[in-house]
Amino acid sequence: MGTVLGLAAPSPAGVPSPQRLGYSSVVLDRLARHACGVLGFEQAWVVVRSPDEARGFIVVAGAGADPDLIGRRLQAARVGAVAAAPFLVGLEERGALCVGGRDEQRKLESREMELLCELGVLAGEALSHHEHRELTAGDSQAEIRGLVKALAEADGDTYRHSLEVAATATVVGMRLGLARTEIVEVELGALLHDVGKLRLPPHILGKPGRLTEDERRLVRLHPEWGAEMVGHIPGLEAVALIVRLHHERPDGSGYPHGLSHERIPVASRIVSVCDAYGAMTKRRPYSEPLDVDTALLELARHAGTQFDQDAVEALASFVRCAEAVPA
Repeated sequence: MGTVLGLAAPSPAGVPSPQRLGYSSVVLDRLARHACGVLGFEQAWVVVRSPDEARGFIVVAGAGADPDLIGRRLQAARVGAVAAAPFLVGLEERGALCVGGRDEQRKLESREMELLCELGVLAGEALSHHEHRELTAGDSQAEIRGLVKALAEADGDTYRHSLEVAATATVVGMRLGLARTEIVEVELGALLHDVGKLRLPPHILGKPGRLTEDERRLVRLHPEWGAEMVGHIPGLEAVALIVRLHHERPDGSGYPHGLSHERIPVASRIVSVCDAYGAMTKRRPYSEPLDVDTALLELARHAGTQFDQDAVEALASFVRCAEAVPA
């Protein structure tokens, strides 16, 4: 199926592997970095219990903190976190994801604590995958391909939409000058952003008409369901956060956490814009697709509130350049 209305062509290379890309080796650092961003702290770190000290911890990853702390053993009292989310490896409590330093005084609100706990779960998944040598020594390409194939079998339109959003979002990320690790999160987060819809009843997933209010409430759970599914794949623990947050909005009216502006990871902001553009330019049983100009105007009209301003401008620039290239 050819690309339409300015969407980028899906990559002929197929599904990427976080291990082959070298991304899986920095997953814990990325989780710490995202914890700083989504919760608004200067520092975050991942600590694991020292096997020979009852109350001791070893710092295994961090962001915004002294890099010399990585690998050091600390007593619990010296960690000095504003908040921490303990995590399990198997059935054993093995460590915690901590945010904030001694000089930061604010307390987390209840929904912020819920998000920290979700990040802690992902850190526990990463440590578990590391202990089983799945994080860097394995290859998660087959598991990613399995999810993509399941989406294709469940709903071909959603599958094709995901491929196009992944290709387009990757181009937008490059145009914004993102680092390689962020580009990986953009591509994989976009590719898998809708896999949570696999848990929807078939009559809702394939419904040709408009959804009822109850059906819409179910559909709004798909970012959380998708994050849970993606977080179980070795190397994609941080990508799961991108999936979870791709329906957040800069004005704070999105879901599931109501984050705003810079609290939303840049990869999630890009996926949101490209997802909306793909949906607006897609033919539906109950509506005609918007043309390029109308779709871009709609994005621009909501830039800064529903959509990230920079991502909207980068997408518009790409679409205009694609239009200018002779067929």
